[in-house]
Amino acid sequence: MNHLDNPPIQSLYIYHSNPAAVTPDQNQVLRGLAREDLFTIVHERFMTDTARYADVILPSTSSLEHSDLYRSYGTYCIQRAKAVIPPVGESRSNSEVFSILAKALGCSEPFFRQSADELIDYLLSIPNPLREGIDQEALAAGRAVELNLPKNAQSQFKTPSGKIEIFNPKERYPLPCYIPPYGGDLPFRLMTAPSLYALNSSFREREDLRLKENAMFLQMNPKDALAKDLKEGNRVVAFNELGEVPFILKVTSKVPSGLVVAEGVWWLEHCPGSRAVNALTSQRLTDQGAGSTFYDNTVDVRLGQVTSGQSG
Repeated sequence: MNHLDNPPIQSLYIYHSNPAAVTPDQNQVLRGLAREDLFTIVHERFMTDTARYADVILPSTSSLEHSDLYRSYGTYCIQRAKAVIPPVGESRSNSEVFSILAKALGCSEPFFRQSADELIDYLLSIPNPLREGIDQEALAAGRAVELNLPKNAQSQFKTPSGKIEIFNPKERYPLPCYIPPYGGDLPFRLMTAPSLYALNSSFREREDLRLKENAMFLQMNPKDALAKDLKEGNRVVAFNELGEVPFILKVTSKVPSGLVVAEGVWWLEHCPGSRAVNALTSQRLTDQGAGSTFYDNTVDVRLGQVTSGQSG
């Protein structure tokens, strides 16, 4: 959004996300959010990094205050949840805000006038083989229910054999192979691993969980630390062509030589400096699948403070 001008992006509505922290190339994202000609609305429960750039903040409900239909990560289950308490204060759910906006904009589609429970009832009324024979009573009671996966599920793969095929002669690289990381000749590959005490940037408002992590660490192998004359607890800076990020060094043999590991996505107010790990990750997409290259970045590490500024 920093370079689009035909037409220019002049307004931004953000919900369900904290892009100032979780998106790649943080310096460019923050530069875009700081534009004086950008009108930004953030629908949020907490004062996140993104919310601090908002012109208007709309209070959002928590999962206890609205009905929803959940699917699981990695398993074939669904679960229906109903509100436990009414919305606190003036908070509204995503669907409620969308309905209000739709009415103001003159959108006449009927689903904008339906409540969350009415929409869920409608979705569950649409026949689907995955829900045939499931425990409807358990689903209505709010328990997780396993979907009815067809016995011939392997035929769902869109390959000639109907199975997962590792060898694909149509691809540039027919078999999986090693491709050097994108970031150039810098000595360390940066692994942006998940944290045990947060989910991306979620739950960073919880001081008790932050205290369990103690600090925003950069983990390094002892041999690499010795070669760099770095010690446990040093304030270090990881840097590449995208930016510089201060960390507290943790020396551990759990990290292989040639790698450094930064766990979790910290809010800027809790970082050792003014940037978090995604100031080091690239906007470049993967060669296949057009996914994020969070694990294809290289950095160098030095002792001390940021020297070149954080504006990117």
